[in-house]
Amino acid sequence: MTEPSRTRAAVPLVHRPVTVHAWEDIVFAPWRHDPASLARLVPRGTRPDIVDGSAWAGLSAYVFRETRVPPFPPSGRLGSMTEVTIEVLTIDDRGRRGVAYRTVDTANVPAIVAAHALLGVPYTFAHARAGRRGDTLTYRSVRHPARGAHPIRWLRGRLGGPVQPRGSMRSGGAVEPRHGATVRVVAGDVVDSPLATELTTRQGIHARHLAQTLFWQRQHPPLTIRSARLERLDGDLPDAVGMSGLLDRHPDSLLVVDGTTVRYAWGDVVR
Repeated sequence: MTEPSRTRAAVPLVHRPVTVHAWEDIVFAPWRHDPASLARLVPRGTRPDIVDGSAWAGLSAYVFRETRVPPFPPSGRLGSMTEVTIEVLTIDDRGRRGVAYRTVDTANVPAIVAAHALLGVPYTFAHARAGRRGDTLTYRSVRHPARGAHPIRWLRGRLGGPVQPRGSMRSGGAVEPRHGATVRVVAGDVVDSPLATELTTRQGIHARHLAQTLFWQRQHPPLTIRSARLERLDGDLPDAVGMSGLLDRHPDSLLVVDGTTVRYAWGDVVR
């Protein structure tokens, strides 16, 4: 079981890569779930993947470096960003094990626009930051009240339409909520268990785009995975994507990958 899953994402891309990234300081914090509880959250044509007897959903966080859109050189505007995600592990009828993002929160506006328009990945504007001191990794993401509601709507407002001011009141008088999350872990020793590999090595992204479900292939070398100790995990970001209470207990797994190079390419239409 271990070796096929370790090399699952190392297979050649079927099509030319559309983006290439250097990922750094990747934190995975997933929880076990009943598959039925996640079925409504994944794209049509996919279902929650069963790993070690459970479906899985959780939080991940990482830093992108040196983003490229081949055949062009690295882009300064897309080059480096922090991302904090809420995600569900998925599988489709062809047996491709992927991930469906409920949200990808980042401060990189060009990436948000491109992801919505081209990929179907639900990027949302947030003040996302990362820090590392020795083996301690910290991520914090807080959504901007106006931008977080919908990035395209916010950008349209910036180009001339009305935008609700930051920190303004809704009609009922309540302050508009700011969804966010904070995670801090201390990376430990290398682990090579089948479960750790299954949770971190996915073949691609399952995404809703218009009326279709798309599969974007992901390629990277076999990962060096490390255990981690949790120091802090809190926030209400899952509330924004229909997964309230996700962060209320300790993750059922906690893993760190120091870095890898990831390539994405078009897969096909799932349904």
